[in-house]
Amino acid sequence: MNNSQSEKTTFKSAWQKLENTKKLPSRIRNLITIESKEFEEKVFKEESSFVEEITNSIFSGDCYIIKNAFSKKFMKDLRDNTFSYFKNKPSTFHKMIEKCPNFHRKIDKEIGKKYSFEVIKHAFYFFPWNKDELKIFKPINEKWRTIKKLMGLKFDEFEKNTPKDGIVDRIQVVQYPSRDGFLETHTDPYKFQRFFISGYMSKRGEDYNGGGFYFLDKNDQNLNVEDSIDIGDLGIGYATVAHGVAPVNLDKASNFDDKNDGRWFLGLYSNQSDEVKVRHTGKAV
Repeated sequence: MNNSQSEKTTFKSAWQKLENTKKLPSRIRNLITIESKEFEEKVFKEESSFVEEITNSIFSGDCYIIKNAFSKKFMKDLRDNTFSYFKNKPSTFHKMIEKCPNFHRKIDKEIGKKYSFEVIKHAFYFFPWNKDELKIFKPINEKWRTIKKLMGLKFDEFEKNTPKDGIVDRIQVVQYPSRDGFLETHTDPYKFQRFFISGYMSKRGEDYNGGGFYFLDKNDQNLNVEDSIDIGDLGIGYATVAHGVAPVNLDKASNFDDKNDGRWFLGLYSNQSDEVKVRHTGKAV
């Protein structure tokens, strides 16, 4: 057997091969569900057949719902504890520079126009260099590490970075309030984190009605995936697949100050910090 035949196909080499020879995906092809335990076992075994299968699948536009990644209790506690922690703190904004604190921001229609794509939401931001008073980084990193490995990164890549290092991990907990809350159809930055990573903290039909997370399909039609989602699931797909969040509870007024209002979401992203002069950002579609 020659050297080329004996070389193991890793996630990193598989992604590089695809990205050097094929066009980045822009629309969803299939929605696939997989149990979290099975997913984690396959990723960490990193067998060549699975590596080639899943990288080709995702690069062709397939998006995955990883079932039961977190317990429902963890997600509900995360929502309640986040809301309580920031309840009496003012809505503020901080660039991702050295010593940036954890903060929350009520992003209304006017503020939302200042972002790369329009949005209305209540966003809560957590960074790993700050004191982890809600004790969320350890359990979240356990799941994030599996996805980082799948993306061809070191499993603990960026965890100890601060803004001066250029790329930093950020946990974002988001409340999309009733009626007005939304996220414009967009693609995410992909150069440093190949996937979007969505954690689901609310259930349609129980916590809210209508709307929610969607993709654009090959016909540019909205493919709503909420019926496949339960609290505690994680969603992943290539960052350039167009997606967004449609308003929920259209018959109900928005209330940023009610923890039970609207739809809640967990976003995991390794961002370029604001210490970088020209940042790679997402785009509206």
